[in-house]
Amino acid sequence: MKQLFLIIAILSLHGCNRPEGEMIMEVADEETFEELLSIPISEQPPPPSSITSGTEQISKKTIKTGGINFQSQDIVEDYQTIRKLLPRYDAYIEHENQSRTKERISYQLTIRVPSTVYDSLFVTFSTIGHRLENKYSSIKDVTENYYDLSTRIKNDKLLEKRYLKILESATEIKDILEIENKLNQIRTDIENLLGQFNYLSKQVSLSTISLSFYEELPYVYDASQRGGFLAKIFSAINNGWQGFLNFVIGLIAFWPFLILLIVLGYFIKKFRSQKN
Repeated sequence: MKQLFLIIAILSLHGCNRPEGEMIMEVADEETFEELLSIPISEQPPPPSSITSGTEQISKKTIKTGGINFQSQDIVEDYQTIRKLLPRYDAYIEHENQSRTKERISYQLTIRVPSTVYDSLFVTFSTIGHRLENKYSSIKDVTENYYDLSTRIKNDKLLEKRYLKILESATEIKDILEIENKLNQIRTDIENLLGQFNYLSKQVSLSTISLSFYEELPYVYDASQRGGFLAKIFSAINNGWQGFLNFVIGLIAFWPFLILLIVLGYFIKKFRSQKN
């Protein structure tokens, strides 16, 4: 065990002569290694090389979203106009839905467009259609969250390198198992952070525009729904007959109660006749 920490101490002294960006491990005694393993991953101190320089330029990160609702006079033409506009802005349809009723045809489109040309495409979409009913646009600042995730990923990767360096010098099975367990925790954390960071990066780089538009359909008279005088008579007779059948079926369903009432009436009448 002491040999392990002696090697780590030598590595730490040797690391002092390395250029900035490489990790530096400082292990003074056996307790340092034990303390490092006992500290949770989320509370591990970042390596010195992960300290961000004060001169590093930070650009603002925002998520842009907007929506437009309009009425169309020719929904097929407006749809084709939208499709033709997309390649000019490197945009694409992420989700599309079409619905049709007797009264109208509707389209719902979700457009993804590079954030650098979002404003231009949004204004262009606003001019399409017969009558604009509603539009909205919003910007969400995610700069702090973006760079926080980026820094945490860098620190975890540097921390992973520290443990890999220690693992190379470990000889005790107990130490090897503990280090590998820490490495698994770090790598799981890195995967989770990368998933969040990649999703956020996509939201920042690609803005979202939701389009909803419809066309009112002309009223079409359906002659088959209008019946003549005789048809109405037959319909009335049929409804009356069905009502009578339902009444008879209802009486049949209550026959036990009718028999009970008849028997009860008979005994009441007999009792009164005997009394007189």
